[in-house]
Amino acid sequence: MQKKKAVIGGVAAAAVVVGLGSWWAVGNAVEAQTTERGTCGGATWELSAEAEDGGTEVSAELQSAGPGEEWQVELTRDDTSLLTGTRTTDEDGEIDVDAYSDGNPGDATYAVTFTPADGAPCTATLGS
Repeated sequence: MQKKKAVIGGVAAAAVVVGLGSWWAVGNAVEAQTTERGTCGGATWELSAEAEDGGTEVSAELQSAGPGEEWQVELTRDDTSLLTGTRTTDEDGEIDVDAYSDGNPGDATYAVTFTPADGAPCTATLGS
């Protein structure tokens, strides 16, 4: 009887450990990559931050009306600029930019602002 109780106790303890391990893995997966999507002024955007090589890769994409449009782009982590400059949409009307930052995806606020040559800025944010 004692042996049976010990086995049942061991199985219950193992189930708790597995459950906690699963909760930790899911929590870390959320921290490992986050993505937001939206629309602004006829364009669609996507902003993501993903853990990579001890830091964070930040990616922003804009899908606009057509190719050859010039947009001013600024990508930031909190108040620090990661990337700034003018980009031209490709043959599919897209702009893709990537930057690398220190820290984890979940410990900062990331933002991208796409501003067309003759229009209002479109700003996307991600994070705390």
